[in-house]
Amino acid sequence: MSDSKTICVFGATGQVGSQFLPLALEAGYRVRALVRKPDKLAQRDHEHVEAIAGNATDAGDVAKAVAGSQLVTSFLGNPSKDLHIMEAANRNILEAAREQASPPRCLFISSIGMGGSSWLIGGMLKLMAGKASIMDYERADALVRAETTVPYALIRPYALTDKPGTGTYKLIPKKTVHFAKPIARADVAKFFFDCLENTQWDGPAAVHLTGA
Repeated sequence: MSDSKTICVFGATGQVGSQFLPLALEAGYRVRALVRKPDKLAQRDHEHVEAIAGNATDAGDVAKAVAGSQLVTSFLGNPSKDLHIMEAANRNILEAAREQASPPRCLFISSIGMGGSSWLIGGMLKLMAGKASIMDYERADALVRAETTVPYALIRPYALTDKPGTGTYKLIPKKTVHFAKPIARADVAKFFFDCLENTQWDGPAAVHLTGA
């Protein structure tokens, strides 16, 4: 049970974040969501939700959202090939967490292919999403792995799909993952939820998450 812990959520209106919020709220967590357009947050009128208008690339907005939170989850991704926010957002989140008297645990989404986890997937992503965008992901991933003050988990899903969630997932402990089973975004949201109270995956060895 959450004991009314407060989670700061980035990317709450995205395809993974929007499926995480109901899980957290049902379990009794309070949520502070930093969103560019609060009217797009489906749960904005929930009594345990505070929608904060702002941008994850703005350090002041991020600091306001993180303050007073015991947990932080980031479901952010680059909106397009030409708009890159990941490195700036991760830096802002980590800096804001460090400023707290007791730094909150931070759960970050990344991707298979980052941090040398798969040269094959990394190359494919550069072709599909653009080299500049994927290099921004690489820098964002590296920032998290280099963190020494804020407790964190770095989660790299493999091949996200919009299929219905199964409620299950598979963790691959290997450092490199070239081939695996795609995973539904709903199951990624479930893993993030399961990680809220489970710290076994914290630290620089990123979690490689695939379908079961």
